[in-house]
Amino acid sequence: MIRTRIAILPRILIPKVLRVLSALHPLRAWHPLLTLAACVSIPALPARIHAQPAPDPQHWALVPILISNAETGVQAGALVIRFLNPEDTANKPSTVGFAARVSQKAQVEVNLFPEWYLRNDLYHVTADLNYIRWPADFYGLGNGSDIPKDSADPYLAQGMNADVTVEREWFRNFSAGPQALVNYEDIDPRGSRGILTDTVAGRLGGFTSNLGAVITYDGRDAVYWTRRGAYLRAKAAWARGAWGSDFAYDSYCLQAKRFFPLFSTGALGLSAQLQMENGDVPFRELSTADGDHGMRGLVRGKYRDRHLLLLQGEYKSYLPDYGWLSHPWFRNRLGYAVFAEAGQVAHETGDFAWDGFRPDFGFGLRYAMNPANRMNIRVDIGFVDGSVAPAINIKEAF
Repeated sequence: MIRTRIAILPRILIPKVLRVLSALHPLRAWHPLLTLAACVSIPALPARIHAQPAPDPQHWALVPILISNAETGVQAGALVIRFLNPEDTANKPSTVGFAARVSQKAQVEVNLFPEWYLRNDLYHVTADLNYIRWPADFYGLGNGSDIPKDSADPYLAQGMNADVTVEREWFRNFSAGPQALVNYEDIDPRGSRGILTDTVAGRLGGFTSNLGAVITYDGRDAVYWTRRGAYLRAKAAWARGAWGSDFAYDSYCLQAKRFFPLFSTGALGLSAQLQMENGDVPFRELSTADGDHGMRGLVRGKYRDRHLLLLQGEYKSYLPDYGWLSHPWFRNRLGYAVFAEAGQVAHETGDFAWDGFRPDFGFGLRYAMNPANRMNIRVDIGFVDGSVAPAINIKEAF
């Protein structure tokens, strides 16, 4: 009752005040409009506010996989993501992912990949556990190993690999910590074309164990759908017999990314990456574009050598909600991207050359599994090496 009387008082007092003011002020012709504006702008307080219920936080995402490319033929599988803290908008999202796929060429890959942000983002922990049974082709070493598939040496790789990185934020946007990587593979050479010979390190597989460190500057405005900010990362790892490795080599990687917002929903991203390997490096661990995050659509591992230089540019945006896009299945979920990339490998860093870059360009679609954080499924079509091929994964390429 008291609330209702308080709400009615402005409706009684304001017209009286305005009548007095209009008598003193020449703008008395505005009196009806001022009275209406005052009554509209100060409505009666309702007894109960009927707010729209907030959408339930998304805890799970299940995505079927059905794609085809030159390396695998048709492959099918599924991807499952568990969002650990969807209600928490103050901290970065933690997830656990699981994926399994099998191809018509009897290629099998099973992957478990958790990511945690702990203690108010003070710690960032990533892990990856992977099993493969993967028939593939060895095209030789170097930036000019563009021989046709029929001339490559086939082989079968089977094994497991794992890596764990633990970073702690020491200063604002700066974090650093240790990294461990282990990999065991048994390789069965099945070709007779004289490319995968005994002189190639790791021809029969083996065990590698790497210990190293990571330092990161992360000034991005978001983890998954970045529109502004910079990201710098340096990694170094050493494989040695002292911690069980069959091979002794050094691995270094430098990454730099910069993002610029464009228009109301878009962003331009630029990225550069330099990867360097030195020592007795098994051929499966040599620097190469994976065809997914770099040189999208390229056959994975087609060009391998000790060093890799990769340049990328991409414009991305999500689509506004109108027409059929406002359906709950699509609202705030659909996006697109266009990209251009160039990469090359070299045996020595001095061998990099402007005319050594191999171009790649294309476009893609995005579907947000979790609209709050915009963790996307991406489907990119790349035009590279005279062919067209898809690259499908979760999260952005860079």
